[in-house]
Amino acid sequence: MRVIATTLLLLAGIGHAIADDEAVQLAVAPELLGAESLYTVEVVIFKQAQAYLDSETWPTELDSLELNLAELPQVNDGEPLSLTEELPVTIFSLTEQANQLSRKGYELLYHNSWLDQFEPGAKRTMQLFDAFGNFEGTLRIERQRYLHIYPTINYYPNGLSLTDEPAETIRFEESRRMRSKDLHYIDHPVLGMLVLFRPVEALEIEATDTMTSTGTPNN
Repeated sequence: MRVIATTLLLLAGIGHAIADDEAVQLAVAPELLGAESLYTVEVVIFKQAQAYLDSETWPTELDSLELNLAELPQVNDGEPLSLTEELPVTIFSLTEQANQLSRKGYELLYHNSWLDQFEPGAKRTMQLFDAFGNFEGTLRIERQRYLHIYPTINYYPNGLSLTDEPAETIRFEESRRMRSKDLHYIDHPVLGMLVLFRPVEALEIEATDTMTSTGTPNN
């Protein structure tokens, strides 16, 4: 499909540049010093520049989203990072990639990054939430031999009302095996998702001034 090919061309070379980066150094809460398998998780969700809304048949019988089982990323409070706490926007890794997509006509719906820990066998489900009612969903992350992600997102072309059922729902549901430090693109006729895991080198707060910003990410 042309929209997918165009996006892949746009993103060509980005993944390699990310893969060459070293572990990101972050000041973490005292209980995480010395912890293994710490990662930053960064997610960008966007609407395709030429979304094929009318050329696809979308299922109408959908399983309910298990939002009650999902955690929301914690708002960054400017202190050393705890698990699932958002990073300051100033140290996001995919800001340039998100800006590039926006300049090319892709509508950015979500961009966030947080700290997490995935030892072998670990599982966690995070809630992906859009305050403007464009979508809602979850991102299940599992650590097997590799990291695996399972995004399940409902996109609402006509918006989401607090009182009425959405007029139309488009489901974005995928599974993907991940490698840390590699940027992964997950395609769809209407939406696209970038996901990046980066290993973390944990530092005490005295050893870094990274956390001086109190900015919070945009959704």
